[in-house]
Amino acid sequence: MEEKKQKPNINKWLVFTSMPFQMGVTIYVFFLLGDWLDGRYGVEGGWWTKGITMLGVVVSLYQFIRQVNYINKNE
Repeated sequence: MEEKKQKPNINKWLVFTSMPFQMGVTIYVFFLLGDWLDGRYGVEGGWWTKGITMLGVVVSLYQFIRQVNYINKNE
């Protein structure tokens, strides 16, 4: 007789309430990186800040979607 592996019970509300903070921190870190690059290389118009911040938005959305898919898969 096969024993079923017990999957950890993930509290969905805890995960969903922590996601905005994770997204905010990720975007802010990417913003700081872009701001540092603008200051380091003297780029006018803040193109590093704008580009790296948008990359941070994409990365945070990817993390969000991946976590939601993981939660739905393990229901």
